[in-house]
Amino acid sequence: MSLPEDLFDSYVENEELLPSLVGKTAVAITHGDHRRARLRVGAHRRDKARLARPPAEPQVGTSEEDLQKYLDSESKTAIKIVECDLASFDGVKKAAEEVNREVKSYDGLDCLGLNAGIMAFDDIRTKDGFDVQMQTNQLSHFLLASLVHSSAKDAAEKRGEARVVPHSSNAREFTSALKAECFEKCEGGSLGGNDAGLVSQLMLGKGGPWARYAQTKLANAAFAVALHHKLEAIDSKVKSICCEPGYSVTELQSTPHFPRGGC
Repeated sequence: MSLPEDLFDSYVENEELLPSLVGKTAVAITHGDHRRARLRVGAHRRDKARLARPPAEPQVGTSEEDLQKYLDSESKTAIKIVECDLASFDGVKKAAEEVNREVKSYDGLDCLGLNAGIMAFDDIRTKDGFDVQMQTNQLSHFLLASLVHSSAKDAAEKRGEARVVPHSSNAREFTSALKAECFEKCEGGSLGGNDAGLVSQLMLGKGGPWARYAQTKLANAAFAVALHHKLEAIDSKVKSICCEPGYSVTELQSTPHFPRGGC
């Protein structure tokens, strides 16, 4: 089977594969990092959500009032911020409960964007005992998706489809396979430590902050594909679609392990 050169455009323009979000009412997107991750829940009752042009400079204000200012003046979209500690499974459970409660009046959750993440952090563990990068970028998002699935299912039944959208990165290409130990509880410093240089990690297979990050991004993509197959097998109207956002102006690169020479 040959694939068209414009594979992306041919997919997103296919209304049968990826229908327009016009008419959908509730979208939740995780953003931030493990220290201050949040869920933005946007809900509207118009036929289309309308956003103003993004500001030229990185957005500073992140309160509900600040974000509301960037909506089109005619929009009736309401934005709700839900605190979500991705380094704590208890925090994720609490956030999921609030999301489910918020979207109930909108007959479910049309889209869950699993976007928040951290990059190249030290070889440390969360209070739950997992690698801080893997729990923030994948394990907690897996948990969140499972806990709000009933709301996504409600929206799909009401409006024809709903979506779970894990966000990956081309960093997934720097690792050849998922490693079981990266998903398990373990002692801090046992997953490669922090000393190996970027080139040694990504080209020579040594463990370290960037190698662990690559594992999380491959995990995001693998999760999206596995979820797709499971949903398809039960003829679910909920879709799993993997996204690679590319570069953006955020604090993701604020890491002491950002390469500054050496290998």
